[in-house]
Amino acid sequence: MLMSKAAVDYCADVNHQRLHKLSRLMNVPEFVETAPIIEQRDVATLPVAVFADPTNRKFPLHTKAATWLAQAYFSHDRHLYTTQQASGVQDKIDKAAAYWSITDFTKQARTEVDNFTSNAPPQLTDEDYALIVDHDGKKTPMLPIHNAESIKASAATLYNMRGKCPYEYRLIASRKIIHKAAALGVDLDNPELSDYLVKAAGQGSVFPARAANHIANRVLMIPDSQKEVKVAAAKLAQTVSKLTGLPSAEKLVKLAFVIDRIDREQGFNKYYDEGGVSTPEEILFELTHEKAAAIRNSYLTLTTGTVYPFEALQNAPLSKIASALGFLDRVQSEGSLDVSLPAFAKIASTLPRNDAALLDQLLRSANIPVAKTTVNDVM
Repeated sequence: MLMSKAAVDYCADVNHQRLHKLSRLMNVPEFVETAPIIEQRDVATLPVAVFADPTNRKFPLHTKAATWLAQAYFSHDRHLYTTQQASGVQDKIDKAAAYWSITDFTKQARTEVDNFTSNAPPQLTDEDYALIVDHDGKKTPMLPIHNAESIKASAATLYNMRGKCPYEYRLIASRKIIHKAAALGVDLDNPELSDYLVKAAGQGSVFPARAANHIANRVLMIPDSQKEVKVAAAKLAQTVSKLTGLPSAEKLVKLAFVIDRIDREQGFNKYYDEGGVSTPEEILFELTHEKAAAIRNSYLTLTTGTVYPFEALQNAPLSKIASALGFLDRVQSEGSLDVSLPAFAKIASTLPRNDAALLDQLLRSANIPVAKTTVNDVM
């Protein structure tokens, strides 16, 4: 029985390009990462019986690492086999996995690759996938979203693989998943997952002080030996701390790309799951659009981080305060000496930190209550 010669296994993967692609999108077990390299010359001496595809001597199963790789590569190219052929190959891999006691690992690999690769009917188009990856000119559709089941599965896969996927992928995929779910009326039935997708899609904002604090923590994680990177990250934290109000999503997406690059270069992305390191999107978009709008409409947030409720500001001597800070003429209502509270708040929220500190003193001298002492408490 002639099986597919077009399928690619570890040994046929020139320069391990496919392995590189797969490793960015799935969890590679430590026993595979630390295993000795499987040499082609060694595989050539193996008996036919140790191959999952013995006819074409593909997918060797002679070691624990080789068996896991066989599953990953075969899952990618399963569509090149007939149903009967694929069943035979998978059966051999399953038996080898049981022998090496790695069944859980191979099952996970199969699920992850299936969720990313295209083995779907030909009538699906690019719009039916959350992600189209271009690798050396070859486009691979990933994360199918053509129905409710695939949307939920791809959303979960994207979340689970956030440490592997670059933020560029997460941004594109999350936006398409949200759009397709809305179009098909699909509810993910998972508030935590839905919340993550909104953040990954860049739909929200953040208090600059909180974002700067997260970046400052990244600075502490960067080894002292990488002084140039450490200094650049520290400057970034300082720049972010000087932003005023709630930054626009467009500005924060650009910042997310910068943090993502730092994380991937330093290996911090490996700790997104259990190491306590937040992803760029979880840092920069922790305030949803709705919550950000509510804060903008209900509170005055100074660059010092102090927050005042608009309701309390109505009792403040705004004319005297605006005059002391030199912007009275810019906040008086047309044809009146009264001060416009929205105009006052708009200017006050953008004052430099020193002026904002003075404004803090003037408001407190007037016994204007602080809503929350820090931006952390507003969350």
